[in-house]
Parts: sequence; C-alpha cells; structure tokens
Amino acid sequence: MIKHKIKDITNFLTGLVAILLAAVLSYFIFLKIDLTEDKRFTLHDSTVDLLENLNDVVEFKIYLDGEHLPADLTRVRNSILETMEEIHDIADGFVEYEFIDIYHSIEDSKTQQKTLFKLQKKGITILPIPYKNDKGELSRIYIPLGAEAFHNGRSIPVPFVRGNKGGKQLTYERAIEELEFEITNAVRKLQQDTLKTVGFLQGHGELGQYDLQDYSKSLFEYYNTGPAFLKDSIGRERIDALNDIDLLVIAKPVQPFTQKEQYIIDQFIMKGGKVLFMLEGAQGAELDSMQKQGLIFASPLETGLDKMLYKYGVRLNKHIVEDLQCSKIPIQTTANGDGRGFQLYSWMYNPLLKSNNNHLINKNLDPVKVEFSSSLDTLPVENIAFTTLYNTSGNNRFKKLPSRISFRETANEKILPENFKEGKKPIALLLEGTFESYFKNRIPPKFSNNLAVNFLEKSQSNGIVVIADGDIGKNWFTPKGEMIPMGTDQYTNRYYDNKKFLINCANYLLNDHELIAVRSKKIKMRLLDSKLVQKNKSLIQVINIGLPIIVIVLISLVFIVFRKFRFSTK
Repeated sequence: MIKHKIKDITNFLTGLVAILLAAVLSYFIFLKIDLTEDKRFTLHDSTVDLLENLNDVVEFKIYLDGEHLPADLTRVRNSILETMEEIHDIADGFVEYEFIDIYHSIEDSKTQQKTLFKLQKKGITILPIPYKNDKGELSRIYIPLGAEAFHNGRSIPVPFVRGNKGGKQLTYERAIEELEFEITNAVRKLQQDTLKTVGFLQGHGELGQYDLQDYSKSLFEYYNTGPAFLKDSIGRERIDALNDIDLLVIAKPVQPFTQKEQYIIDQFIMKGGKVLFMLEGAQGAELDSMQKQGLIFASPLETGLDKMLYKYGVRLNKHIVEDLQCSKIPIQTTANGDGRGFQLYSWMYNPLLKSNNNHLINKNLDPVKVEFSSSLDTLPVENIAFTTLYNTSGNNRFKKLPSRISFRETANEKILPENFKEGKKPIALLLEGTFESYFKNRIPPKFSNNLAVNFLEKSQSNGIVVIADGDIGKNWFTPKGEMIPMGTDQYTNRYYDNKKFLINCANYLLNDHELIAVRSKKIKMRLLDSKLVQKNKSLIQVINIGLPIIVIVLISLVFIVFRKFRFSTK
C-alpha cells in the first residue's frame, strides 16, 4: 500500500515539474503551428522582416469595437485582435494597440459626433448599425470600420473595411483577407521619409482626373500622384518633362504623339523610368455612344505609340475582341422605347479575364473586366522576357476594323459557340529586360543637334506593362454624381479585381513587391449555410447543448468502470 502511495506521489510530482517546465519554456520560446489550408494565421515573410527591423514604437488605436457589433463585424474585430496579437509578439513590443469603443470612452454625444466626423473625413467608413436601447426603442449606433496609426508624431488612417465589394459577406471576407496588408502598409508609410511619384500623362485625350479618380486615390496611399505633361504652357515639348517621375501611366490616349514626345517617353524608359500603357486599338468604340445612338462605327486608332511598342516587342492588334466569357448589360427589347423592356444580355464586347496565376502581379486575383478591348502579340526581341498576365478565354473571335457594332448582335442574332474558336491572345503583358531605343540610328535631323549628347541607345534592366484596353482603369459615376469604384459593374453590382490588378502593376514596376505579396494573401471563409441553419435550427441546438453533456457522461462512466476494474482485481 505504501509503495502505491509513493508511486502516486512520484507521478504527481513528475507531472507537476513537467507542467512548470513547459510553462517556463513557453515564456521564452514562441511556438505556433498553423494547420489551416490557407495559412490564415501565418504572417508573410516580408511582414516578419518589417516587424523585426522596427526601431521605434508604432501605436494603433482601433475603433472597430463595442457590444453592439453584429456577428459578421464581431468576426472581423476578432480577426483584427488575432492579427495584432501576433504582430505585437513578433515586433517585440514595437507595435502597441488598443481597442476603443467611442460610446464608452466618450460620454458627451457632441464629442462622439465630432470624433466620428473626424475619422470619416480621414477616409474611415462609418457604418450605421440598428440596435435597441435601454428603453426598448429601435435606434442607431455608428461604428468606425478602421483605426489610426501613430509613429514619431505622425498619424494616418487605417481603413479595415473599404466600401462594398459585392455584398456584405464578400466585403467582410475581403476585409479579413487584407488585414495584414492594411496594418503593415500603415507601418511602412509611417516609416517612409520620401515617396516615389506616379504621373498620369495628359495632353493627348487621355482619361482625366475624374475618370481615374479611384485609381489615383488608391495609388496616393503609397506614392505622390498627379498629372504629367510633355509640353509647356505654350505648346513646346520639354525634354526634362518626366525627370521627377518614377512611373508614367498612359491611359487611353486618342490623339497622335509627335516624334519629340515619343523621344521623351523612349528616353524616359532608357533611363529606367517605368511605364504602364493602357491603350486602345480602336477609336469610336464607346458603350455610352451606343446607348444614345443604337450603334457605333469603330475604326483603327493610330497614336504613334504602337510603333514604339513594336520596337520593344509588342504589337497592338487593330481589332476588337468578341469573347463568350463576358459580363452582361441591359438591352431594350421592346420597340416603343418606353424603358420598360430592358433585359440583361451577355455582351461579348465586355470580356471577363481570369488570372493566369503565373506571376506576383496576378496571383490570387478575381477576374477583371475590359470593354471593347484589342489584343496583343509578342515579337522575338533579344534580352526581353514576356509574361502574359491576362489573355482571352479561347472561346473568342476578333472583329476586324473598321466595323459597325450594334445591340442587335446580342439581342436578336443567334450566337453560335462554334464560331468563337480563334484561340487565346494576350490582353495584358509584362515586359522585362534590356530595351533598345526606338530612336537608335534614326534620330530626326531637326532635333538631333540638341538631343544627341545625352541620348541612350539601350536601357539597363527595366520593366513596362502593356494592356490592350484603355478603360480598364476607368471609374464611372451615377446620375447623382457619386463615383462608382473601378471594377464595379454598374449593371449587376458585381465587383471585379481591376483595381487590385492595376495597383499590383504599379507596386511591381516600382519594386514594392512586398506590398503585393501581403495583399495577395487569400483566406477562404468557411461560413455556415444560413438557409440550412434556419431549417435545422432545433436539431443544431440539441446537438450543441446535448452532445457535450453526453460526451462528458460517457468519459466519466469509462473512468469509473476502469477504476472499479483496476482496484477490484487487486
């Protein structure tokens, strides 16, 4: 009997020592195993590097908090907490955070409203949430869906939920996916002393500030942005026009470039400048014009940039893509035109392009939408590598130009799939390598004396992106003047990844690869089927309440039987 007691005491002390030892080791050693398929609880390597190299404290004040949060926002809030806890641990105390419930931390209602207005003005979405107050009356509470980050006397907003991305569920899913990016992006911006500059070329009928408002605003979070002109106020080309620009965006020019303007862009590339081309192969192909007139006449568009691109290894084809993998538009089917006969039809001139997932730029992106797009061909050019970022579906054909286009092609004429088998062609290409100047051995005599001194025949390693659609980066406006975010289909309210794709292009060309890597993180939300839950509500409640009790009872019975059997045999 004494031996058994000594043995029990020894086992108890051994177990106690093991627990204490594990507790001590856990204090000094941080170990976490992420068994999820999408590695949702694992921070990207670039994030870890950023956090481990912090030398001053970054503080986050997170306003997405409170007892009135609905279940879906509570899930977002808990995901923020999990992410911040891990970031805090890895940063070794250089990242601090606190959750603030405005309605508990601020008692005065006027001060609450001022705080909410200040956060909204900084760019943080304020969401009205209905709830019942203490008197049982239905009221509203306003929750900021973001935070503020502070570092070295500076502060910036951190919006965790950005607009509507195709429904509430998808919006919050995207918010959880992008938490790591939003937090680390704030840290990066607070540590930057100087910003790179993105210039949007103007002067040739390009998309203007209102057309590119969403894209420009999105890039402004990382870079200085503004218009770029190749001519001065009296119309003279300026050789130094692009000297202070790191990335030049050329979006849908419709007027020709002079030779001197081509030279300025060419030498900008030779000196290491990055260019994002969004070009049209056709002119006159506009859906707005079709809606007013019923048909359009599309013809080839020549701007002079085509010849430069040909030298670099890309041909912009003078045709329009017709693809069965496309979005829908409303077309009136009644003859009287009273506006009551509109139906949604697949519009083959609005192709939906699926990501090839073959590059950092297009990794984990949803489809993007283009309108009246042309296509691209690559040419064998020495020292240039081509990456197709997006191409047609393969179930497509190409309309030669000039040509007439009308709604009748979709609404009245039968579309036969066997007629759409002309094969895949690139729509978006990345070119990387050493570019040879378009003006090598052909500088025009009229300005050779002034320019030949600093002329570069070949670039160092460089990169450009060419997209055969000028409207891919365009945002639209409602009749009330409200901006429709880039990538949002105004007819079906579906959200496409045009914005993320173009931001990735800019980040990649400007060597901010870590921004893309973190932004591209994909988390699959495994949500319950709400209809199935409602249908089997009683059964689910019984299982959730009764099953744990049954398991505990069974374990207790097994333990009792085991003890009885053990001691009865002795």
